[in-house]
Amino acid sequence: MKKPNILLFLADQHRYDCVGYKNSDIQTPNIDRLARQGVVFNNAFCPTPVCAPARQSFMSAKRAESIGALWNFSFINTTTIQPDDWNIVRNLKDAGYKNLFIGKWDVSHTSEYDYGFDTVHSSSEYNTFIKQNYPNVEYTNKWFGEKNPIPYKHSRPKYYADKACLELEEMKNSDTPWFMWIDGVDPHLPCRPADQFYDMYKPSDIKPWGSFDDSFTNKPYIQKQQILNWNLENKSWDDWSKTVACYYGMISQLDHSFGLILDTLDKLNMSEDTLVIYTSDHGDMCGSHKMIDKHYVLYDDVIKIPFVMRYPKLIHKKTQIDFFVYNALDIPATICDLCGIHMNPKAHGRSLVDMLSKNSFDLDKFPDYTVSCSNGQQFGSYTQRSIRTKHFKYIWNLTDVDEFYDLKKDPYELENKVYEENYKETISDLRSKLKKELTRCNDPFVISGWLNRTLDENVKL
Repeated sequence: MKKPNILLFLADQHRYDCVGYKNSDIQTPNIDRLARQGVVFNNAFCPTPVCAPARQSFMSAKRAESIGALWNFSFINTTTIQPDDWNIVRNLKDAGYKNLFIGKWDVSHTSEYDYGFDTVHSSSEYNTFIKQNYPNVEYTNKWFGEKNPIPYKHSRPKYYADKACLELEEMKNSDTPWFMWIDGVDPHLPCRPADQFYDMYKPSDIKPWGSFDDSFTNKPYIQKQQILNWNLENKSWDDWSKTVACYYGMISQLDHSFGLILDTLDKLNMSEDTLVIYTSDHGDMCGSHKMIDKHYVLYDDVIKIPFVMRYPKLIHKKTQIDFFVYNALDIPATICDLCGIHMNPKAHGRSLVDMLSKNSFDLDKFPDYTVSCSNGQQFGSYTQRSIRTKHFKYIWNLTDVDEFYDLKKDPYELENKVYEENYKETISDLRSKLKKELTRCNDPFVISGWLNRTLDENVKL
């Protein structure tokens, strides 16, 4: 049986609720097209909402903490996955795949080629192109978004899409299977959409996030402190709506470029033989809870992500899956299973192939929850571990008050109920499940034993 071609399109900080198939206020016709032609995972979460650690999970199918990847290595020198460690790219190369990478390489300081890629179009290549063609371009609104003076035809999403389409053209008559990883960089802040996408959304039409008026009662100190650190305390929704409009515009611009790649696959008659995946490393606060970026919180805004797959030979059209899955951990395992190649036995991910084919599958591998982790970033270390079920979320903040949200009553995670007596048994059960998953994945803060009393005996201030 012919091995599938694989196209992984990884957006950067794309929220789960900012796709057209979930939110009619935003235009993503091409992601929506993929959703109609394949499967949408409605409960997909990232294992960590930080750029570099998330990508190392995609490479290794392991939780970033288990390999020491706690932060973005470009900010604080921390452990990264090494070229001689098991990774999905080299595994595919050993199985005869041609591997191509386009975009933001945020896995390590070491070259993409050292991890098994054969062809690379890096973000530095695009940056050089811009410096040569737009040497005097300036931006004035820092992290908060603005219209990009660079036209769409020379924008980063279009540049990457053009490179992808040219590479697909070159491979159209090849019998060699290929894996193409497009790391889209956007809509990571600052969002600077080109003319037509900047004008697509009026700030006055954008409604506040449901969590915008958070009072932060009984919540960890760092949440209010980082609002001060970012100088956000005086930003009203009128201010934020301009930033959100840029965020929406950047997503629509990214979607348009993604559509060019889908069109090329169709034109070259490659769609039937290609597994196409659209997802994101994590989400973005973008004004939710009055915050920006993604650090020091484990709200759904940053850990829940869009996750769509299409492979006509396996996946039925318009499929919806509500089981809890991880994108970064489960995608490598699924690729290995689908291609019939070796999977790292120490990996934490699980193949989704049986689930996608609607065969019976081991439900024990897919419990009714996911666990996400964060370790701080530019304002200092801050360790968090969360467990998210359909109706509840518990967040273990190792050095501050824990959080517990009844998502059925409080979907925007505004009211921390961790001290309420009627939730005591539920919280105890979630702590037990959280410890089980963290132990399975060799989380250093659990296997050391120093903090087990918190989870075992519910001893927490």
